[in-house]
Amino acid sequence: MLRLQINHYRMAQAIKTHGTVTAAAQALGLTQSALSHQIAEAERRLGRKLFTRVGRRLSLTSAGEFLAASADTILMEAELAESTLMASEDTEPSEIIRIGTFAYSCYRWLPQVLKQVRADMPHVLFEFITDTSKTPLRSVMDGDVDVAIAAGRMNPSNVLLTPLFDDELVAICPPDHRLAGQQQVEARDFLQDPFITYSTVYEVGFEEELLWRPSGCRPVKYLRAGLTEAVIELVKAGFGLSILSRWAVAEHVQAGDLASVRITRQGLPVRWNCLYRHSHQNARTLDSVSHTISTWCQKHF
Repeated sequence: MLRLQINHYRMAQAIKTHGTVTAAAQALGLTQSALSHQIAEAERRLGRKLFTRVGRRLSLTSAGEFLAASADTILMEAELAESTLMASEDTEPSEIIRIGTFAYSCYRWLPQVLKQVRADMPHVLFEFITDTSKTPLRSVMDGDVDVAIAAGRMNPSNVLLTPLFDDELVAICPPDHRLAGQQQVEARDFLQDPFITYSTVYEVGFEEELLWRPSGCRPVKYLRAGLTEAVIELVKAGFGLSILSRWAVAEHVQAGDLASVRITRQGLPVRWNCLYRHSHQNARTLDSVSHTISTWCQKHF
């Protein structure tokens, strides 16, 4: 009879990967107290000490190292068994790829790309993950998503980036707003209006780093809308100004519902990327998916 449950192996793997109870609990979607309870329960069931605390970090004992190493194999085999059993007898076992699109939903163009991926790899299935409050990079590193479509400056050592297309951050406002006719705007031009944003979480390579900090000023009143679609609709209704990627607002600008204005004389360039962990167990599949997306984007953007 097995003494441990599958969640105990996930716990050991997460602590080995992240080093602290806080980070491991966040990666598993648990509270710190719940994860601490799992640690205590696993140690009680095995009668062995698995972890020792060194400052704020947890250090694996020799027994803990063995358990964590075994967890990698056990969890991989469990996932393989499930995917095999879920597939029909005459087809290749399916792989489910969880795609994080975050505030920029990409739903207008990403499904067209995924049709091409499915044509090349019929065994690959997709899920869209939208219920994470973390940054795209953090979500990939913590295993909340397999692939992230994201922009901004990133240079992580354990995450691979495949460039998709170059873009630019632009100011958006109603067509009858005082800024609509200007050739460019500066940071100070945003101070009179509420600033509508999809998230107040700091992301490298966006307006906080590129505009607010260098200028030494930022909007006083923020309105968080959650998704770019909500930001766009609020700006159209006259609730305030915002800054979004040019591709995300192009359709509305062309229709005359919004006005977009370049930010500073140099502009605020950004690059969209496809992100995934190089240590992912399906890294080969993710590499093929990301390059298919990249090839499609280079033809259409």
